[in-house]
Amino acid sequence: MNFDHADLSLKEIFQDHLSCCVECGQALERLFADLDAAETHIGLIRQLEEKGDALMRKAYDALETAPYSELVLLIQQFARHLDDILDGLNDTARVIDIFTPQRAETAALDLLAISQGMVRRLSAEMDHYPENPPAGIKQCREELKVSETDADLVYHEWRKSQRRYSTLSLLSESDWTEILGILEKTTDSCYHAALVLERITKYRLRQAS
Repeated sequence: MNFDHADLSLKEIFQDHLSCCVECGQALERLFADLDAAETHIGLIRQLEEKGDALMRKAYDALETAPYSELVLLIQQFARHLDDILDGLNDTARVIDIFTPQRAETAALDLLAISQGMVRRLSAEMDHYPENPPAGIKQCREELKVSETDADLVYHEWRKSQRRYSTLSLLSESDWTEILGILEKTTDSCYHAALVLERITKYRLRQAS
């Protein structure tokens, strides 16, 4: 199977999708900083998520004519994890729209910063697609694992602090627990995308040997 043409299309699609993720995260940062004017920021995040959905449809279209293979399945998995990242950022905005919190929790800002760093690292690695150097993608995966662990720690320490000090009302605590939970799962999606990208790299190396 000659995958060259599809790979060029997929590289551009995935780079555009990760750019959407960065823009979406930046809009979410502005939302956290300006909760009194949430509607504008939420509207932009929704538009970026819709743009991301359109890009994923293009990715699946690029794979549609390819024969069934392990490589196609791996690329589809990678696409799903990228889509989960953008969905997580959009879902965070949707929950904020429902709960209308008055102020942003510092832990939420920390989790968003971690996820944005992970997205940018994935985007940098995507510049090398489809010929990602094994050492480079391994380092990317290891860095994202550290970030995912940091995100877990932020989330669990926040939960512990709320139980210990009760700094929020029970209702607000429940709201922010859900918001932070979505952001923490978004960092999981970033890490899982790196894992699959490494598997894609290893598959290509096996096929080339």
